[in-house]
Amino acid sequence: MKAQLPAHTLKVCRGAAQCPHAVLGRDLTTELEAVIAASGWSGFLAGMNRPIRHHHQFRMAVASCPNGCSQPHIADFGLIAFARIGALPERCSGCGHCVAVCAEKALHLEDAIRLDVSRCLGCAACARVCADKALRVDETGYRVLLGGKLGRHPRLAHELGLYSLPQALEILGNVLNVLMEQRRPGLRLGELIEKFGREEFDRRVRP
Repeated sequence: MKAQLPAHTLKVCRGAAQCPHAVLGRDLTTELEAVIAASGWSGFLAGMNRPIRHHHQFRMAVASCPNGCSQPHIADFGLIAFARIGALPERCSGCGHCVAVCAEKALHLEDAIRLDVSRCLGCAACARVCADKALRVDETGYRVLLGGKLGRHPRLAHELGLYSLPQALEILGNVLNVLMEQRRPGLRLGELIEKFGREEFDRRVRP
């Protein structure tokens, strides 16, 4: 007899252990597993689907930086570490190192350094190379992504916003509660978001 599949999966990138590009090098396994356990999701899914199959599982993924990991974008619940960068142009010596490392071309060196926040993905590479401290990390948190999936009808997750870890964990609990309230075997989060409409679903799960 085959062992029952778990009700969820979790992928955490290697940056959680050690990576020079990590914005937040922290393994969130314990915190995320605690929310899953408190929600009652495992018992609920086991009662709704016998046996649990891979496409029934609630999938989570965590990336420690925004440098291209696809997993949060194809998971039901994804987190991407983010750094909000602050600029102090008066400290800038004009060395240009930050401009050279910015893959998003969000930095411009005129009379001093200028940051285009609309292009910044929060990787913090610029702050790491700035010897003058003209660029700094003012805040860290997580971009929360919802509703990604692969399979026959793939869907990229949409971004809810930037949140602190406690807020992100609260969102996870809210998402699971809404998903369980709908009570339909095989229902994936992406389908539920499409049913409600993104704006309405986001309103229901925000902290």
